[in-house]
Amino acid sequence: MTKKTNPSKPKEDSAKDILDKLGVTISSQAPTKELQKITDKKHNKNEDDINFIFKEMNALNLKKADMSMFGINISQIKKSPDKINNVKKQVKDISDKTSFNALELLNLNIESVPKLVEPFFQKSGLASLVGTSDTGKSTFLRQLALSIVLQKEDFIGFKLKPKHNKVIYVSTEDGAFSVSHSIRKQIKSITDKNDDLDLIKNLTFLFDTDNLYERLEDMITESPVDLIIIDAFTDVFSNELNSNTQVRNFLNTYDSLAKKNDCLVVFLHHTGKRTQNNKPSKDSIIGSQAFEAKMKVVLEIRSNSKSHNLKDLWVLKSNFLENDQKNQSHILNFSNDLTFSNTGQKGSKSIKAKSNNKEILNKVIELHSAGNSFRKIEELLKGTNFEISKTAANNLIKEHKKGGN
Repeated sequence: MTKKTNPSKPKEDSAKDILDKLGVTISSQAPTKELQKITDKKHNKNEDDINFIFKEMNALNLKKADMSMFGINISQIKKSPDKINNVKKQVKDISDKTSFNALELLNLNIESVPKLVEPFFQKSGLASLVGTSDTGKSTFLRQLALSIVLQKEDFIGFKLKPKHNKVIYVSTEDGAFSVSHSIRKQIKSITDKNDDLDLIKNLTFLFDTDNLYERLEDMITESPVDLIIIDAFTDVFSNELNSNTQVRNFLNTYDSLAKKNDCLVVFLHHTGKRTQNNKPSKDSIIGSQAFEAKMKVVLEIRSNSKSHNLKDLWVLKSNFLENDQKNQSHILNFSNDLTFSNTGQKGSKSIKAKSNNKEILNKVIELHSAGNSFRKIEELLKGTNFEISKTAANNLIKEHKKGGN
């Protein structure tokens, strides 16, 4: 009789084998707070593999992690709750550090700033969207919020990288009925039959700003979010708008909230009423310079001079973008259903004088008729959308007199 043999049990992959299969490079330091969250999630969900861990790390732009420094064998992690607790303690000890030497910072291997919206909005901290009235700022931010909770891959052509797909929108200028009307049109426009409309419950609107900071803190502690939008800054900041100290102290609290909870806080703010004809500049933002200084990113939406259906999206400030991203606008189409789309075209900060540019021509005629010399016209229009040289202004007037326009 032939003796039966039990088939040998397949050898379980080691942590190194799994990491090698996933193409993960081991570095000398691990992300700290993020690793703690990831290990928590692994243990609680009792997953069989670690694919989801690296998916989240990729969303965080953390491509390299040294888990071996904590003695973690990934394939055994669900069987070792004591080891998880030990790892959490070690990670927390590192997370609580308030000072690092240069070598420790180098070994964190952060290759680029993690983004929520590529390439503009960072993943955590403070940012702002500014502009004059009636340029679609609130509508733009509501569409961004809807795109995140609906788990869209992009927003007007820019890649989204959320973690929770949850947003809080603080609306001080528009009430519930107005917002309901707006988002109804937007949702109809940006969704299709494959979208799950139940997901929009992950977008929470707040219309009452009493004890706002405390309420936000409680809400995101219970249910983390990717983005908090505060529309508008001047309605939640009740102190002196031109005081650097008061503005900075106020924003410091929200900056701490954002960083502590790994989310982005975007403030909607305004530019001066008569700045629309000036070149895009962070100097046009009303109030203290401390507002702009505290923001990592400042974007501006302004009406396009060529068409009322077009808007220009400008990067006024970004600590991590190249200058060429700041010298041209992204020209957006703004439709009747209150949605933005990217035309793919770019705008320039300077408008070249052409004989068929009626806006420039009318401005030059107006100033010349008022008795201004061409040199004076050049001075008056410098730094505005009508900027023109004295020679070009002279040529425009000559052509106009000949009946060429």
